[in-house]
Amino acid sequence: MIYLQGVEFVTELPEWSRELVSFASWPEAALAGVSLLLVFLVSVWWRQQTRQWFRITVGLALISLVMCIASFYLFEAPAYRASCPQGCPGWRGYPRPFATVDFAGNAVITPLDFALNWLVLWLLWLVASVVWTILAVAFRWPERPRRLRLLFVLVFGVLPWALLPRFIEPPQPNPQGEDLRLATNARRSAEFTYRITGLWVHRLALEDVRHLEAAGEFDIDTVNEVGSQVCLRGYTFFYIPWRRYRIDLNRSGVTALSLTQLPLDTPCWEGQ
Repeated sequence: MIYLQGVEFVTELPEWSRELVSFASWPEAALAGVSLLLVFLVSVWWRQQTRQWFRITVGLALISLVMCIASFYLFEAPAYRASCPQGCPGWRGYPRPFATVDFAGNAVITPLDFALNWLVLWLLWLVASVVWTILAVAFRWPERPRRLRLLFVLVFGVLPWALLPRFIEPPQPNPQGEDLRLATNARRSAEFTYRITGLWVHRLALEDVRHLEAAGEFDIDTVNEVGSQVCLRGYTFFYIPWRRYRIDLNRSGVTALSLTQLPLDTPCWEGQ
């Protein structure tokens, strides 16, 4: 692995599973069918607009493939025990997961899940290209000076991708009950008490929740003892992972006692 400014980049080639699918089910099969239909319709629209329609659709397919591969490295929900005491595998990929991750960090890609994620990204790029074309026509692109064109690209082409963490949830476990309460309290403390989110870190994703064994009963003397820990992952512009954050909660799970910032190459739990 390579770590650049605390950001983790996996350099080993991932393993491909012999199983064709791990995440997709019948609803996802319907999604694939609808996506293929929409890809066809948008391609027909481009064919009616320009003779370069084939280059556009194939070019966007290649861009989508690159983004699909990049999502394997950028979007990870590690294996976790939050609301899963026996341990549950994590996953990689976005917006659809296509690789399972075990507690050793080994990832295995399933082909059909990868293809579905690629298809969804291709559809999103095609729809975005139509929207950008319509906006460019309304903007009267050929008549505008270079500075206004650059501003148009910045506002409608770059900023929406850069600010995606503000609007779209990242991959993360879905805890229930007590673990959900602890994760919510920890996230609120990180955002409002420690002010982690802001101009640079735009979104916090849950990685795991750990309950610490504490001797004795809960009373006024032990209220400030650490009772649980929550691990969060911060994302910055363009959904690039930035840091891990470990929040120590008191015995009641309401108050955050401390927050520790960790690089992505350092696990949240000691001895992990």
